[in-house]
Amino acid sequence: MGPMKVGIIGCGVISKTYIKDLRNLFFLETKVQAVSDLDLERAKAAADQFSIPKACTIDEILADPEVELIINLTPPLAHTEINRRILAAGKHLFCEKPFALTLEEARETVEIARRNGRRIGCAPDTFLGSAQTTCRKLLRQGWIGKPLYVNANMMSSGVEIWHPSPESFYQKGGGPLYDMGEYYLSAMVTMFGSAKQVIALSDKGYKERTIYTKQRFGHKFPVSVDTFYALLIRMSCGIIITMNISFDIWKSSLPLFEIYGTDGSLMVPDPNMYGGSPKVYRREQTLKKVFAPDEAADDEEANTIPELSQNVGTFLRGMGVADMVRAIRNNTDHAANERLAIHVLEIITGAMKAAADGRPYNMTTEYEPYRD
Repeated sequence: MGPMKVGIIGCGVISKTYIKDLRNLFFLETKVQAVSDLDLERAKAAADQFSIPKACTIDEILADPEVELIINLTPPLAHTEINRRILAAGKHLFCEKPFALTLEEARETVEIARRNGRRIGCAPDTFLGSAQTTCRKLLRQGWIGKPLYVNANMMSSGVEIWHPSPESFYQKGGGPLYDMGEYYLSAMVTMFGSAKQVIALSDKGYKERTIYTKQRFGHKFPVSVDTFYALLIRMSCGIIITMNISFDIWKSSLPLFEIYGTDGSLMVPDPNMYGGSPKVYRREQTLKKVFAPDEAADDEEANTIPELSQNVGTFLRGMGVADMVRAIRNNTDHAANERLAIHVLEIITGAMKAAADGRPYNMTTEYEPYRD
């Protein structure tokens, strides 16, 4: 059986990464057969650049009998509508994050998939990469003992320093939680399972932002969503997570992602990336200062751990799509599935509600830790 023919709706910035990686790395599972965009000329340009057989309208790609799976790379506000159209057309769906903007929308979309006998996958899939695969192995093998706490911080100055059209990141459906929080939260949930309760505070650092990319340098636009969130999350397993995520920070020295256990600490690489080497600091290194102070000076740094699975690259996209295709063909479960997407979405929308209401949000969905 050859690769599954897939289509892409939305030919923006991230589409080039998907197309390149699906073509170069995951060609045994997928073949990009068609691309579509509201701007048909943009779809044609992508098809020409990557030698894709078809560039077409959304209606045409949905009706194409050769296309079995469609990747939705449209802006977040359009995700639910396009997702439902893809499933209603009898195609399998892989959606960029966020899967939906509300829990109700997500559940209704899952019901459409069930009625049509189709699969749903959703980004992020970076938890399948070598970095987080290694971290999960280290945790299961007890390298830091029993995990107790997590401290994670995504402190960014915003997307306008690199994205040519950043406005949608600061409107409904945008903001740091929807855009970047999913990478961190998916990592935590696949490591530790369900979140139980979320407490949050939020704010908006700037009422308007300035674009710094060359094409539109100096252009200003309004901000309509909060751009700083401070979260406290209690997991069902008892772990407490503190997390700051922001588009308002020019520079920070806070740890990116650290897990603290009874026997040591684990420094997790950037969860937005597939690759990266974790670091481990063991309690014996601190105790050595007590019992062998003359030797301790040479052993104060965390130790870099080699990745325990193949690193196929750092900033990639498409591994979740390839995994989904293999699962469809073998009638097994795929990793970046709707259960994970819905649980992470509820953490995000629960945090927003907690910040708005000034009281904790109690989770209603569950997710078991991912087993590699």
